[in-house]
Amino acid sequence: MEELDFQALLDTFRSNGFQAGERAILGHFGTVQTLLTLIFNAPVTVHLVEQKRHQGNIMRSVSLMAGDRTVCEALSHIPEDRNLPKVLRDIWAGNMGLGQIISLHVLPNRHKLIMVGRDEVSFYRRYNISGMGLDLDIYESFPRQPFVKVGWLNQP
Repeated sequence: MEELDFQALLDTFRSNGFQAGERAILGHFGTVQTLLTLIFNAPVTVHLVEQKRHQGNIMRSVSLMAGDRTVCEALSHIPEDRNLPKVLRDIWAGNMGLGQIISLHVLPNRHKLIMVGRDEVSFYRRYNISGMGLDLDIYESFPRQPFVKVGWLNQP
């Protein structure tokens, strides 16, 4: 379930000149990996860059890869005391995206979009996913060039 003020979201996108492709990605709250697989017409895989425990939180960095191209970089802050043991176990295993883990365990959740932005090099968002035994804070950055190359975005 999404917790979005759609008019405010559209107003933000409009006032900042977001392209249609950027809006579709930044406003999407299904599994990002699936959406990117459809855009790039190739399986998108999760590559764990770094994952460590810091003051009761899991700090996680991943790259989502379409072949040898990085199409998203994500940084996540995951409080260990607010997430179910089965979620934490799968996060520590490091071989799935957070969206995959939520889907695997069929966890009811809410999304709260905190921030969106764009520049010449990338477009990005920060959001929170929460529910009973679930609390994930995620920052995602999408490099513009791979999306331009496949025709999803125009040059800025």
